[in-house]
Amino acid sequence: MPFPPISLAIALAFGAGDEPSPASDPATLSRFAFEHPGDPDRGRSLFFDEARLSCSKCHRAGDRGGEVGPDLSDVGAKLDLPYLIEAILEPSRQIVEGYRSSVVATTDGRVLTGLVRSEDGDRILLVDAEAREIPIPRSEIEDRSESDASPMPEGLASSLSPAEFADLIAFLASLRSSDQPTPGSGVKGPASLPPGFRRETVADGLTGATALAISPDGLVFVCEQVGRLRIIKNGLLLPEPFATLEVDDHWERGLIGVCLDPEFERNGFVYTVSVASSPYPHHQITRLTAEGDRAVPGSAVVLFEGDDQRRLGGNVPAGHQGGAIHFGPDGTLYVAIGEQTAGAPSQRLDSLLGKILRLNPDGSIPGDNPFLDRSQGKYQAIWALGCRNVFTFAIQPETGLMLLNDVGGEAEEINVGLPGANYGWPVVEHGPTDRPGITGPIHWYPTASICGGAFCPVSPGPGGFPAEYRGKYFFMDFVKGWIRVLDPADPRRPIPASAFALGLARPVDLAFAPDGSLYVLTRDAWVRDDRFRPGTGALHRIWFDGDRAASPREGLRP
Repeated sequence: MPFPPISLAIALAFGAGDEPSPASDPATLSRFAFEHPGDPDRGRSLFFDEARLSCSKCHRAGDRGGEVGPDLSDVGAKLDLPYLIEAILEPSRQIVEGYRSSVVATTDGRVLTGLVRSEDGDRILLVDAEAREIPIPRSEIEDRSESDASPMPEGLASSLSPAEFADLIAFLASLRSSDQPTPGSGVKGPASLPPGFRRETVADGLTGATALAISPDGLVFVCEQVGRLRIIKNGLLLPEPFATLEVDDHWERGLIGVCLDPEFERNGFVYTVSVASSPYPHHQITRLTAEGDRAVPGSAVVLFEGDDQRRLGGNVPAGHQGGAIHFGPDGTLYVAIGEQTAGAPSQRLDSLLGKILRLNPDGSIPGDNPFLDRSQGKYQAIWALGCRNVFTFAIQPETGLMLLNDVGGEAEEINVGLPGANYGWPVVEHGPTDRPGITGPIHWYPTASICGGAFCPVSPGPGGFPAEYRGKYFFMDFVKGWIRVLDPADPRRPIPASAFALGLARPVDLAFAPDGSLYVLTRDAWVRDDRFRPGTGALHRIWFDGDRAASPREGLRP
């Protein structure tokens, strides 16, 4: 653990079974919660005790509680231990989107703080930290602004003993709507696969792994968020990076996408998506040329540059960066750009946020892009709009079908990539819709974090999957730790998805290799912050060995 041992006095007190006096020191509470499992039942009593914490006044947990703050019914599957502890001890550090406080100054001298529950032309309805509704006529509003402070009060845990705090955290960790393991737990038990499949850890020691691409001869290119593009060759992570890019790697920024030219064996071209740091944070598409296992010095060519992220807004400006990049059968590049938590720009044609871009391999804009007559300059690269954060997508080489994994607000969704399509964000929430002009998803499920998309080859190699998987779409969930499979030809909506793998520790990307086996990339950390740990990512391989009677139980390493 990254915390010093708990003090001897506290350890002795709890070892003797005595209840210590309440402790207001956040460091002590944090250390104790890390080192002691806590009792979820006692934590539940604290959560619903309105005389003490009043958590349930604002938050729902299961079928009880209020609706002022975020619903916590699945928080144990969404956040792991460090982030649960942080959310209680430092509520303003990372505010959930849509729950940022507003500060309203009125003409009679009042200053009111809370969440805007609703508003119209006549008034706004504010809900404060005590769940009280405060209607404010617009005629009485002198000033209004957003606050960087969470509506959840600071020092919420100051009245709790270390044991009570551990109990509360244990209860929150137990809240989940399924039997999936806690994210980041490393899934200490075995990962499960269908009978006849095998898996192995190919390489570990990766730092902030985000994306991968596989060459025709089996080289695996892996993006490290910190800016290094690594190669795994013959099962070994090469010590020297293929290339190192200068990036802003805060939060979700960094080196976030890679693909290889269809003529890679001839021209050696490697394309990356990153968030460059200079002269300001902005998306950058770069082409490198391979010579052996390294990029040719000086071969980097910047093909396309995004906008200054300092000017684009968003509650978490370094969040929702997108980054996936792939070639289509038409020989053009498709690139996903997230909406930086800004929302509204996803619908605008003078912003690259929340879009799918289409470019020629030299960075120029194709003459048949769908918005040429409604946009100018680099914005003519926009091919589809209304996305939230398409972190991954895939294109089926046999048919050209594109499926987009959009990380959701209330739901995760898979959309068919179509020229000129509008997927609705933030005008409509994720999930099914019949709104005119909006392209709805073919598959959706309650919010978590969808990632990793790949089509199983129709003509598999020696490690290829059985016939029932060929041509199917494989996708993952970073939070839930599973891989599922759906048939894109199924006419039902939503298309049902079947389980393929369970118990993977924070998977972020996957791809089928030339031999037909499936490579899965995992990382330990959700974002790059002060708790980020280097060297904790890994690459795993899953293949079918033909023995359907076998059901291996050894697990993937986190």
